[in-house]
Amino acid sequence: MHAILLAAALAAAPPFTALDKTGPEKAVRHFSGTELSDTLRKAKRPGDYYAQALLSKDEHYQVINTIRDKDGQAEVHAGWNDNIFVQEGEASFVTGGTAVDAQDAAPGEKRGTAIKGGATMTMRPGDYFFVPAGTPHQTKVAPGQHIKFIAFKTHK
Repeated sequence: MHAILLAAALAAAPPFTALDKTGPEKAVRHFSGTELSDTLRKAKRPGDYYAQALLSKDEHYQVINTIRDKDGQAEVHAGWNDNIFVQEGEASFVTGGTAVDAQDAAPGEKRGTAIKGGATMTMRPGDYFFVPAGTPHQTKVAPGQHIKFIAFKTHK
């Protein structure tokens, strides 16, 4: 039954491109800002809501670089805190409240259509946001705009 729910949730998810740029965590690795930006922009297909590159991970953390030009779904991560560092662009960031019509998207992950009763903040380059595990959050991008950020996810 869980596999059916997961398949349905993934089928309903907006299209996106995911890149795996991880490598051995025992040596120095370097990607220039230009290389990361160009890679994300080239990978994002027409119709994609966003493109993201997984840069580093282990069982306790993930580092993800994301660019988006469309609204995200409302998200709730049961076991992950999000540390978000905005690099470029501008968007609205809604946190708290309740994720509307939330469905299981993966174990410990829910996605909804919107957030009801949350607080809205503006995301700008240089900003930092901490989102504790279990807190609904949603990125909203105005038409013609984009947002690029790094999310450093840590287990609660």
